[in-house]
Amino acid sequence: MSGDTRRNDRIRTGAAIAGPVLHALLPVTAAVAALLLVPVPVWQLAVVGTALLGMLFPQTLGGWLSIACLAVGMLLGTPSIWSASAAVLLVHLMHVLSSLLPVVPWRGRVLVRALRPTLRRLLVVQLIAQPVTLVVMLVRLSDGAAVQGAVLAGAAAVTGFACLFLLRLAGRSNRA
Repeated sequence: MSGDTRRNDRIRTGAAIAGPVLHALLPVTAAVAALLLVPVPVWQLAVVGTALLGMLFPQTLGGWLSIACLAVGMLLGTPSIWSASAAVLLVHLMHVLSSLLPVVPWRGRVLVRALRPTLRRLLVVQLIAQPVTLVVMLVRLSDGAAVQGAVLAGAAAVTGFACLFLLRLAGRSNRA
């Protein structure tokens, strides 16, 4: 076989991230979240330990257990606006990574192009969740007068979403 034909045996795919790098991002993100948000060392270890379990054996759902440990550990500290915003970002990132790990093989590579929709969804959710978190934390820190207005606004939003959901459900049942 000549050397010319062997040169064409490669597939050019573009930029890719190795599987072990994606797997390692879960415990790294969990460690950052634990150090920033959890004041109790035992709960910090629980967050990182369950994230390591989720990295090594994604089918155990250890990543989501890590999120639960993070939430319990955060209850032991005093909340602030920055910690709530950081928690929303880091928990969402841990959730996304926990969802990706079962389908990413250790020896595989994931094209950056294939991760774009996931990153786009992460960004859109954060663009919605961060302002809502800020408003909720500001209402919580207020004297209480704003809480009544927030309750009414929340009830109106839930009613609106319920109506949209029912209309969408009715549209689907008419097509079937």
